[in-house]
Amino acid sequence: MTERSAQGPRDESVVFDRAADIYDATRGFPPGVAERVAALVTEAAELKAGARLLEIGVGTGRLALPLAARGLRVTGVDLSRRMMERLLAKRGSLSVDVVRADAAQLPFTRASFDAVLGVHVFHLIPRWRDVLQEIARVLNPRGVFVRGADDRASEWAQWHDCFRRDHRVGNVGVAYEQIENFPEQEGFRPVGAPRRLAFARHLEPRRLVEQVVRRDWSWTWRLSDAQIAEAAESLRASLAQRFGHLDSRVEVQSGFSVRVYRPSTD
Repeated sequence: MTERSAQGPRDESVVFDRAADIYDATRGFPPGVAERVAALVTEAAELKAGARLLEIGVGTGRLALPLAARGLRVTGVDLSRRMMERLLAKRGSLSVDVVRADAAQLPFTRASFDAVLGVHVFHLIPRWRDVLQEIARVLNPRGVFVRGADDRASEWAQWHDCFRRDHRVGNVGVAYEQIENFPEQEGFRPVGAPRRLAFARHLEPRRLVEQVVRRDWSWTWRLSDAQIAEAAESLRASLAQRFGHLDSRVEVQSGFSVRVYRPSTD
């Protein structure tokens, strides 16, 4: 693992060291879905084997590893050493390199990559506009920026959105109300229509409540104990109304969406 020091307020970004041991269990895809998501990304971005891809916030390799398995040469940057150590332990012979660096000051030369991928990371970075500028800099002239996102239509996501809005739990990076179109607001041009992959998850509703109580999710890290207790009770009531018994195993529909952009040439 390469480490590059960067100037600037790096510590203001949300760093996932504390989540490294539970990240795959709480954010991972159901069996077989990661490979389908990787196919969605490569097809949307029209990437061939050997293409150079940079992932911002690479974490434990949830997408970097299946993308490399499709023949891409993947480089990942992240602020969390522990998350990337998890990735390296799983990497095997796949072409994935990792660099501990600030995405707002990428340690790569101009036009280094054919594509840059960002999934659930811009709401965690105060200097997200600088990150977009850096993405434009390191892309080659025909390169694309790919933004991925988990589905926001599930019962869990709908409750989460309502609670955060009602309690004014904001993001340190891209504002919640901007999350769907922030690249366009900064001059990135959409390429084609968004693409979406649908799949099902199986879960026990009570486990979602337990994850809030344990502060497994980054948005809970800045809440007080009283707010956590309120959130857990609110979620418990919402899930009971939807599913009845919280210990039953239920199937919920989920999905993953991809949008491709080109930076402005102005």
